[in-house]
Amino acid sequence: MSDLSILGISDDRGYDHDGRRRNGRRSRRRRRSGRLGGVLALIVILGLVAAVGYGGKRLYGYVGASPDYAGDGTGSVEIQVKSGDTAKDIAATLVSKGVVKSARAFENAATADPRSRGIRPGFYRLRREMSGAAALNLLLSPQARLSMKVTVPEGYASRQIFELLAKKTKVPLADFTQAAAEPEALGLPEGVRNVEGLLFPSTYEFDPHATAADMLREMVTTFTAQVDVAALAEAAKPYGLTWYQLLNVASLVEEEGITAEFGKVARVVYNRLHDRVRLGFDSTINYALGRSSIALSVKDTQISSLYNTYRHFGLPPTPISNPGLEAIQAAMAPPAGNWLYFVKIDKAGHSYFTANYGDFLAHKAAAQKSGVY
Repeated sequence: MSDLSILGISDDRGYDHDGRRRNGRRSRRRRRSGRLGGVLALIVILGLVAAVGYGGKRLYGYVGASPDYAGDGTGSVEIQVKSGDTAKDIAATLVSKGVVKSARAFENAATADPRSRGIRPGFYRLRREMSGAAALNLLLSPQARLSMKVTVPEGYASRQIFELLAKKTKVPLADFTQAAAEPEALGLPEGVRNVEGLLFPSTYEFDPHATAADMLREMVTTFTAQVDVAALAEAAKPYGLTWYQLLNVASLVEEEGITAEFGKVARVVYNRLHDRVRLGFDSTINYALGRSSIALSVKDTQISSLYNTYRHFGLPPTPISNPGLEAIQAAMAPPAGNWLYFVKIDKAGHSYFTANYGDFLAHKAAAQKSGVY
């Protein structure tokens, strides 16, 4: 017996204090199990460290150091944002044009700024090698937007609109005349062959590369978006007219009256059409002569033209201007009244309305005497 056994302590040869040999296989199994657990724990720890490192790297890539330029950039470059473009689409365009260093640089800036959802389709003047944030700020700035801004007033005839567009956009006047001569390419409503009346008055921001046809097409598209043609057709039925003829009435209203009296002018038109009385409107002759708001001579009233409502019954062949919504609404729902005549009685444009021809002549004479026209 070992001396150590007296103390109840086993020696390193594997004997207990009573001299019996321990189970060596169980001991070895426990040692192997301990080593295996340690290895597995180490593997788990290393895995967690790797996962945290990888996740941190991914997170850092999303919100942190994406390749980006510093500052506001230099030079000049034109880019286009198309209708329906997402921030990702815009970012790809900016990268291809050398504006930003990486798509992620712009996408990060757009994600962080809710105003990015307000970027409008169109052309923009940016700079090369801009930071993502600087590029976003320019896209949100009206100064960077490249457009040809034109305000078309209510009541302009198509020839006046062509002249205005040519002046503002530097596109040749002849291009507009030619584009208007090909109405099928402008998206006019079915059965209409003339742009007159369908070039909706509004403020437009045309793309800098827009052609004459592009601009006229946009104006026609705006008309169909703003004016309910089906509602026009319904409103025209009681008068035995088509929707386009009602639009014709609206064009007369726009040219002959002031806004406050649009409805009365429309009622005069319908009353005269009903009673088979010639309209006798100066505005239709001025339209035929290619001019605006000029007092007629006796010779003018004798011109041979279907637009001469002094000689011909009924409406002129087409509208004589491009009316706004107020004139159109007045033509759709005029007030009741028996008026057949009206004459301007002051330089502010107010008119006197009457059903009596003698009364009309008396007020006309007074207006002429006072220099109203």
